[in-house]
Amino acid sequence: MKRMVLILFLFFSLTLMLAISTSVEKVWGSYGTKNGQFSEPQGIATDSRGNVYVADTLNHRVQVFDSNGKYKSSFGKFGEKSGEFRFPHDIVVDSKGNIYVADSQNGRVQKFNDKYKFVEAWGNKGAGEGQFDGAMFMAIDSSDRIYVGDAFNQRVQIFDSEGVLLRTVGGKVTMMESMDDGKLATVSGLAVDASGNLYICDDLNRRIQKFDPQGNFLLKWTRGISGNFELPGQIAIDDSGNVFFLEKRQNRVYLLDPSGNCIYEWGGEGTANGQFKNPFGIEIDKSGFLYVLELTGNRVQKFKINY
Repeated sequence: MKRMVLILFLFFSLTLMLAISTSVEKVWGSYGTKNGQFSEPQGIATDSRGNVYVADTLNHRVQVFDSNGKYKSSFGKFGEKSGEFRFPHDIVVDSKGNIYVADSQNGRVQKFNDKYKFVEAWGNKGAGEGQFDGAMFMAIDSSDRIYVGDAFNQRVQIFDSEGVLLRTVGGKVTMMESMDDGKLATVSGLAVDASGNLYICDDLNRRIQKFDPQGNFLLKWTRGISGNFELPGQIAIDDSGNVFFLEKRQNRVYLLDPSGNCIYEWGGEGTANGQFKNPFGIEIDKSGFLYVLELTGNRVQKFKINY
């Protein structure tokens, strides 16, 4: 009986995987400092108007494109003043078009309006409440709450759109303690689904954990259970609750169903369309197109997911 159930499960999974495919819609970017070029970009976001924002990390700026990769504008330069960046790491955009940038080495989040003008900033380097230490990943929910992955403090801090701290998930623990459910060794990616559940990738522990809207641990997906992943990176969730995450070591994208079953994967190391060189940022726009940002490939690939 168990063997029959296993055979049926494998048949169903294979059938589903064969029914899914991806097609490359657009590719843009190359290495450099000119408009439309990148130097190790690390974060990508979209807004309701179809704009695509890229954290051009080593050029210390944010570049703005239309959904077909046409350059529109940029803002920021190297520095510590308001509106300046030291290695911007990730971006989210709220329902009003405000843009939030994780200014990683300045230890803060900066907020800009939809005209790219500086509004406010919060945070500084440290381990206290509202402070940050290390590379920061970001997510945003339907109520415009901002989630900031505070990697070296082993936590995610959740703020309202004005920078008021609401809640913290995780916190400093030993490496042994970090393996426990609900604990974090680091934060290598995060996303929030339509129900407010929080997903946190922890590449040191090679797992993805899911938390409810109050920050309570629900479940985890680990290597060998949800695809053969080794270093899970940034993550995105579609309107159906399917989970896309980057496998940094394998240069691949994995697609998990809402139960955590691996139903599709694609990629591999290379420079051809559909291949990746250090995929680092991932985003789904309002039309369901998926964008993958390559750290050392210095480009954006836009995919259509064919279910």
